[in-house]
Amino acid sequence: MKIVMVGWGTTGDVYPVLALAKRLLERGHQVRVCALTLFKDKVLEIGAEFYEIEVAFDLEEFHAAMDAIIPKRDPLAMMRLIVEEGIVQRGEKWYQDCLAAMKGADLVICHSVDIPAQEAAIRNGVPWLTVTYCPAIIKCLDFAPYPFPNWGRLFNAVVWKVAQLRLGSSIDPLFNQFIVSVGGKPRDSVMLEGMYSPSLNLIAASPVLCPPANFAPNHQFTGVWHLASPSYVPPPELVDFLAEGPPPIIITFGSMGGSNGRETTEILIDTIKKINQRAIIQAGWGKLGTQKALPDIFCTDYVPHQWLFPQGCCVVHHGGAGTTASVCRAKVPSVVVAHNADQPYWGKRLSDLGVAPKHLHRRNLTPERLAKRIQKVLDTPAMKERAGVLGKQMESEDGLTTAVEMIESFQ
Repeated sequence: MKIVMVGWGTTGDVYPVLALAKRLLERGHQVRVCALTLFKDKVLEIGAEFYEIEVAFDLEEFHAAMDAIIPKRDPLAMMRLIVEEGIVQRGEKWYQDCLAAMKGADLVICHSVDIPAQEAAIRNGVPWLTVTYCPAIIKCLDFAPYPFPNWGRLFNAVVWKVAQLRLGSSIDPLFNQFIVSVGGKPRDSVMLEGMYSPSLNLIAASPVLCPPANFAPNHQFTGVWHLASPSYVPPPELVDFLAEGPPPIIITFGSMGGSNGRETTEILIDTIKKINQRAIIQAGWGKLGTQKALPDIFCTDYVPHQWLFPQGCCVVHHGGAGTTASVCRAKVPSVVVAHNADQPYWGKRLSDLGVAPKHLHRRNLTPERLAKRIQKVLDTPAMKERAGVLGKQMESEDGLTTAVEMIESFQ
C-alpha cells in the first residue's frame, strides 16, 4: 500500500509513528511521513519518504505556551489552550500540506487529535485510521474520565455526560469552526467520540498498564510502539559515570518545556543533594542541566530510553505515554512530575500499580516534595519488585506486529 502517516505533536507523539512506519516499510509498503522539519533526519534515518509540513516551529513560542499551560488547574482550560496553540492556530497550513501529501494514497494514519490531517484525508477520499496513546479519554462506561473514581456504570454515565457538555461548549466549537472553514461537516462530540476514526482507532498503549474496559469495536489495543536504536553508542563520559558508582537517579522531562529551565534545573540539583544520590539529568526541550561540573550529577543531551533507563535505580519523568511505557519496560520504579494533558492519568496508573508514589504536578514542584517521593521509592524495595514483574508482563507484547496486522486487515 501507499501509506501516508502524519507526525503531529512532540517527540513522544512522533517517534511511535516512526516506529510503525519503519515496520510497515519492512513489510514492503510505501510510506510517506508528513512532519515538521524538526523530525526530518529521523524520518530519513528509518528509510521513509519525508514530506515537510511547512509550519514553523519556534522553541521560544513553545516555551511560552508551556508557561501558560502548566499553572492551570482546570484540565478543560489546559486542554483548550493545547487545542488553540497546538492545532487550530496553524491548522489551515497543516491541512493544506496534508491535502497535497495525501493525493494518490491508499491509506492515511494520523493522531486522533490531528483534525487537520483527518479532514485532508476525507477531502481526498482516502481511508483513514487514527492513533491514540491514552485510552483515558475514550468514552466508556466501565470507568469515569480522570480524575473521577469508578463508582459504577450509572455514576460513570453521569460524569461522562457532564464532561461531554463541558467539552461541547468549550473545545468542540474550536474544532468544528476549523472543520467548516476547510469545507468539512461539523462533528458531534469531537473530543469524546468524533475525533477517532469510525473504522479503526489504534490504542498504542499497553493493556497491562490500563484498567480493563469494553470499548466500542473501532477502538483496539495494540501494545506500545517503541522506536529502537540498536546502533546507539553512548559517549565514554556517560559510560564512565555509570561505572563509577551505584545506579543513579535518572531525570528526564522529555519534550516538556517552559522558559524556566534554569529554575527547574536548580530544583533538581537541590533535590539530588538532599537525598545524597547520584543522578543523570537529560536536557530535553526544556534545556535542563548545567555546563558546570557537579559531583555525582551527569548532565547529557538525548539518550535513547531503552538504553538509559535500565541503568538507573529510579526514573523521574513527566508521565508522557511513551516515557511511562519505557520506564515500565526497563523494570525500574519511578516518580512522575506531571506537566499537562494525560500525564496525571499515567502518574495515577503507576501509583495504583505500586511502581511509583503519588505523582507531583509541575506547578507544585519543590526540592522537598520531589526528594520525599524519590526517597520513598528508594526505601520501598517492593516497588522495584513490582516494576520487575510489570516489565516482564510487557515484554510479551509486540505492539508493532499487532498494529501492522490490524492495518493490513483494515484494507
